Amino acid sequence: MAMSEAGIIEQILAPATMIPACGLLLLSSTARMNTVLARIRAFHHERLDVWRMQTSRGSRDEQVRELRLEGLEHQTHRLLERARLLRVTMLQLFCAVGCNVLAVIGLAAALLVENGSTLQTVSSAVFIAGVLLILGSMVSSFLEVLRILETVRYEHRRVERLCDTVPDDGTGGLSPSMGEGSGL
Repeated sequence: MAMSEAGIIEQILAPATMIPACGLLLLSSTARMNTVLARIRAFHHERLDVWRMQTSRGSRDEQVRELRLEGLEHQTHRLLERARLLRVTMLQLFCAVGCNVLAVIGLAAALLVENGSTLQTVSSAVFIAGVLLILGSMVSSFLEVLRILETVRYEHRRVERLCDTVPDDGTGGLSPSMGEGSGL
């Protein structure tokens, strides 16, 4: 079934408009990835600072130090999980852009060949693959968004625990006045 040049050009517009859409999604994913990675680097820096921290004032300082290190370790692992999800999102979007570019090229090439119906069919399949990749990137991005508050909640509970302690009674123990259940 041969299609007119105008019909093929109309088909080219669909994947061509998906390319900027993917670009915008990539831009936001890249910004989120940069934020997560900067936070991981800050945690690593803080962990090294805590590691170097002198604990000459007693066992309470050592407990605070251990609590901070444990919190940083926990948060770093959670942020690494988010970074992995963002990487999957970004890879899927890059592949979707590639599929859409190939679909545009295939549909344009269909104009130049005698019987371009095979190219049109292949291009349509590549376009559908690109749309499925966009859908996959939205799923992985959704999973990452679900985890956005995890590290902030955890950090909030840890800071509350450190700041809401009863003054040292000589035993060196930390006695949090608030439970772990507060949060954002």
